[in-house]
Amino acid sequence: MKPSNRRRFVIQKHDATRLHYDLRLELDGVFKSWAVTKGPSLDPQDKRLAVEVEDHPLDYGDFEGTIPKGQYGGGTVMLWDRGYWEPEGNKTPEQALAKGDFKFTLEGDRLHGSFVLVRMRGREGEKRTNWLLIKHHDDFSVDDNGEAILEENDTSVASGRTMDAIAAGKGRKPKPFMMTGDAIQADAVWDSSEGLAADERKAGTKTKQKPSTKPAPSKMPAFVEPQLCETLERPPSAKGWIHEIKFDGYRIQLRVQDGEVTSRPERASTGPPSTPPLPSRAPTFPTLSSMAKSALSTRMARRISRALQAALSEGEDGRPRLLRVRYDVRGWQRPPAVATDRAKRPLGGVVG
Repeated sequence: MKPSNRRRFVIQKHDATRLHYDLRLELDGVFKSWAVTKGPSLDPQDKRLAVEVEDHPLDYGDFEGTIPKGQYGGGTVMLWDRGYWEPEGNKTPEQALAKGDFKFTLEGDRLHGSFVLVRMRGREGEKRTNWLLIKHHDDFSVDDNGEAILEENDTSVASGRTMDAIAAGKGRKPKPFMMTGDAIQADAVWDSSEGLAADERKAGTKTKQKPSTKPAPSKMPAFVEPQLCETLERPPSAKGWIHEIKFDGYRIQLRVQDGEVTSRPERASTGPPSTPPLPSRAPTFPTLSSMAKSALSTRMARRISRALQAALSEGEDGRPRLLRVRYDVRGWQRPPAVATDRAKRPLGGVVG
């Protein structure tokens, strides 16, 4: 499985008993899944029925091929869209799902912007859980003909193939998004009688989302791989983003545990930690154990690299002359109030 510090999503066009589109959002190590009967629409006036189905394993996010006839979901599956998603609002995704009002932003190859899943009131004796998938008004919504996005995009984002070519197992194999390696084949077949989703169907259970009232204690890792910036063509359109100057500089991770402060360069996952002179105030972070990334930079606009190296080694008192631009705090065993919106929604890209 490819590591990712962003939540991924896939939408699979699924020609089974009825043609529909499966929306899958990565959460808690699985894909939370909904079968959208008519497919997503970009018109906020359209309310698309989305039937909640079993959680699926993350490797299913790279599946494009066929499910044998006679099995659950038998038919042809196309990777119609994929990318990253982020929750909106102050609630965690688990809390929003439990409430039945789940707002999120998609950043895919074809779908962009803000959506909401609203749970419908169930009828007595009804076994399935129905939701409505609705597009919010934003730069990516349209006033009418919201389903044109489906008609205009009838090939796979992973292989460029049509449904007929996928059904025949012909053409280019899909490019992986979730997995590493080259195990994916053009004529892939998925056995839906085995695995996570099959186990849930056999047990007749579905994982229920409950609001998290207290974060579970966990062991603080020795090193946390940082989220690095990437160049994007345009800034995010969703609300709640902060745009700021991108300083050049060095990043380090500060580790505070039991009152002891140590640091490591952001790319140095091995080697002994050091005790730096600069984080003298780090223990005042309101966490029992925390790790912070600090972007360190000088204010010099020219010859940055040389200036930074000098700043790291020079100073009137022998200490580095550095400017701490930003802290991204990750806490272990921290009280809920410490989890700020900034920590939950890190900036994932820099507009170039």
